[in-house]
This record gives sequence, C-alpha cells and structure tokens, in this order.
Amino acid sequence: MKKITRLFIATAITLALSACSFFTDKDNTPSPAKLVDFTPEINVHPVWYTRTGRGSNSDYIKLSPAISGTAVFTASKNGTVAANDKITGKSLWQVNTSATISGGTATSDDLVYVGTENGYTLALHQTNGQTAWKAASSSEILAQAATSQGVTLVKSIDGRVTAFATHSGQPLWHYQQIEPNLILRGSSAPQISRESVVVGFENGNLTKLSLQQGRVQWEKTIAEPEGIFAIQRMVDIDADPLVQGNRIYAATYQGRIAALDFVTGQTLWTHDISSYTGIAADTIQVYVSDARSRVWAFNTRNGTVNWQQNSLAARNITGPALFDHYLVVGDAEGYLHWMSKQDGHFVARTFVNRSGILATPIVDNNRLYVYTKDGHLATYTIG
Repeated sequence: MKKITRLFIATAITLALSACSFFTDKDNTPSPAKLVDFTPEINVHPVWYTRTGRGSNSDYIKLSPAISGTAVFTASKNGTVAANDKITGKSLWQVNTSATISGGTATSDDLVYVGTENGYTLALHQTNGQTAWKAASSSEILAQAATSQGVTLVKSIDGRVTAFATHSGQPLWHYQQIEPNLILRGSSAPQISRESVVVGFENGNLTKLSLQQGRVQWEKTIAEPEGIFAIQRMVDIDADPLVQGNRIYAATYQGRIAALDFVTGQTLWTHDISSYTGIAADTIQVYVSDARSRVWAFNTRNGTVNWQQNSLAARNITGPALFDHYLVVGDAEGYLHWMSKQDGHFVARTFVNRSGILATPIVDNNRLYVYTKDGHLATYTIG
C-alpha cells in the first residue's frame, strides 16, 4: 500500500513559508491577528449550549454536525455519536460506537453516518443510534459522507471514492485517483447534484462521476503543482466543492478558486488563492476563507474581487456560513465572527468557548449551530 504522509494545516503553512526562506534562521510562523474593536450592528442571541461528547480532542479533524428532521447529530473522536433536539438541545440519545471517529456526521432520510480512522463507515439509525450497517473502505475517512437516490458515497484519504447501497451498506462501485505522497490532514466531501457526484482530490483534480455507476463524465485540473519543495507542490482540494445551479465552485490549497460549468466542466473563471476550509455562495457572490484566514468575496459572474476582510489573519478560521444578510466564521480561539455580506465589515462577535472551532458552522431554520473542539454544541439566532 502506498504510504501517504498527512500534514497538519498549521504545520504545512509554517513549513511552506519556511521553504521560501530556506537559508535563513527567521521564524515565519504567523501570529494570530488581535481582535479589532467595532460597534456591533446586530444582536446575536444564544439559544442553548450543551456538551454532546468529547469532540476532536487535540486532533485536527473537522467533525461537522448534521441536521435531519428535528435532530442535530454530532460525533466525537472517542467514538461517541449523539442526537439532540435541534430546538431545545435536549439529548435524544447517545451511543459509544467503540470506534475512533475521524469523519464527521452526515445524514440520509433515516440514517446518520460517521467515518473511522481505520476506514469504516458506520450507519446508525437516527431514531435510536443503533448500528444499521458497517462497511469497509480502503483507508482513513476524514470527509463527510454524501447520500442521495439510494447511494451513499464515502471518500478515503488514499483518493478512493466508494459507493454503498444506502440501506444495506453493500458496495456498488468505486473510483480512485493517484494521490501525492504528501497531503494536508483534511479531505473534501463528495457533492451530489442531480444524477452526478463531484469529487475533489488531493492532486488538484475535480472529477464529475455518474452517481449510479461511477463513470467519469469529465475531469478538470483546478491547480497544477508548482515549486521545488514537496510542501510547495501541495494543491489539495480540501474545501468541499460547491454546486449551485449550473455552476461548480472549487478551491485548492496553494492554487486557485475556479468556477466551472456543471454539465461540461468548462472553466468560466479562476482567481489565485490558497484555501482548505470552505466555500459558500449566493446568487451574487462566492465567499471563501483562505489559508491565511482572510475572507474573500468574488463576483459570481466573472470572478472579480468584490471585497476582502483581512482582520482575522492567522486566526485559523473555518469556512464561511451564510446566515440571513451575514457571513459567519469560527476561529481557533473559540470566537464566531459575523460580517456583512455586502462589504465584509464586522457586525457582531460571539465567544463560544476556549477549545476553539474547526468545523464550519451550519444554518437551519434561522438558527446557527456550531460544534467546538471539546464537544460542545451551541445554537444562536439573531434579532
């Protein structure tokens, strides 16, 4: 089996900067930007706050929560999976899977999925947390599963996408690309739209496959590796691609963001950027958190930069979440930063807890849900 070295994000950024000044003794580790003062423009109200598990502990894994029906589901590295009422926060159930969980929760109509460090996908019943099925992939799973039309897709860190029958866990097909030996410790999730699935790989390729058979419909290289050192040549697609209508947005580490035609894969526009956290979009703008914790807004039509927020530099922010007229990111010190979508200025700041936030917040029915590194789940609304 090919040996793949996974690099923690902060280490990768530090080493990449060091490679640029290889023959000096200068410490290029960036210091987190200090919080700026501003006058809040909106009131952010905490709704409930509860501990659902132990979170990711000290590991760099984005254990994203997921919502289905009236419940919000979370997972912890130590094997705990929990369901809480999304309105009240009341615990519905909690189970210990006895697995080391590395891939955050995803849901279908009646199942909730987690991925494990040794390459298994666990499907649990949403009603009680009992195991419905367990299926093996080829290596560790860091990405959320994706499910639609009776197919559940799982991507492992060796570049393999495996399709399972949603209600039985039987393997249907698999597709694999050759990945570099050195990759970031992260992985983008497959994105299902219509009869297809779009997958980003650590080699900088974006591939569209048929959902039922796994046949390649098109493939596009978003970024080519550049540089002398292996770490400079990393072009991982770790931010989940985003399908919006007839467009796909994808971003790479040390590469670019690209807008592509969903049907043909034709590139519509690109812009140089380095990102590994996340992308969000509305009909007017595409929002991206970059590797240096700057937030960008691009025009959806032509990719021009509408605004850039630089005041969170090196705070290790999450991907952006869209909430009403605002954009929200979390950071490694446990803050939520609320920005205007119009021009990126800050409108509010919320402290969640000191453990920090790795997973991008999620929004459901005018509430924002955020899961902290130490396993606390918090909910907010505005008014």
